[in-house]
Amino acid sequence: MGKLKNILFMIVIGINLITLGGCGMGPLSSFDNIEEAQKYLLEELHLKYGEEFEIVKYDEDDYDEYPTANAYSTTIISKENPDYQFRGWTASNGETKDNYAASFFASQAEPIVGNVCKEQEYLIDYKVKLQAPITDKKWSRDSDVEEYMSKSGAYNRIDSTMQAGLKNEQYADQIYDLLDRLYKTKTGFELRVDNKVEDTTELIFMYNYDPNNTQLVKLDEEMIIEKIENEQLINETISGKK
Repeated sequence: MGKLKNILFMIVIGINLITLGGCGMGPLSSFDNIEEAQKYLLEELHLKYGEEFEIVKYDEDDYDEYPTANAYSTTIISKENPDYQFRGWTASNGETKDNYAASFFASQAEPIVGNVCKEQEYLIDYKVKLQAPITDKKWSRDSDVEEYMSKSGAYNRIDSTMQAGLKNEQYADQIYDLLDRLYKTKTGFELRVDNKVEDTTELIFMYNYDPNNTQLVKLDEEMIIEKIENEQLINETISGKK
């Protein structure tokens, strides 16, 4: 009888420990609310990269409940690299994705197109920022930058400014020349062009290039002019001139 009591006592203790573990005393195996999702995501990122992370924009948290799994995403920084913000996403079925690895390669990847832009006198100004989709793949700082750019879906976003007051044909000629040089880098890019010295959200041209997309047609000057005219129409509609 005493032996049976001991066995029952150990079972009760075991159940209590499991319950406490689910209440924050150990790693979570899933989550049922946003607080647990935050803890779970940070734990998964720590296991993936061996670094400590923290959420920096709670007001941008996105928590959704679905029949099969709950999903959570937010903006995060590594305590070792606090200047770089990235997105993290996780689901209660065990999936976790992020784009933290872009910070490993930005210093090598951004000059690939940055050096092209720097040499073009018709660019009054430009900024280059490496962008990357979230992924469950683990990239390390020792990974090859060319492999990362070709297999991760990462691309450089180029925000550029050209001289104001030119004719569309002149812009098309300059953009065509710039695109031709950017194609030769054999990397993905998103080219945005405006013609204002001051900060503006109005573009005269935008184009995304994926070197892995064999169906993508490289633009000629006529196609560039058409895109410029479309952007101008959009700007006029937004400003109420149309």
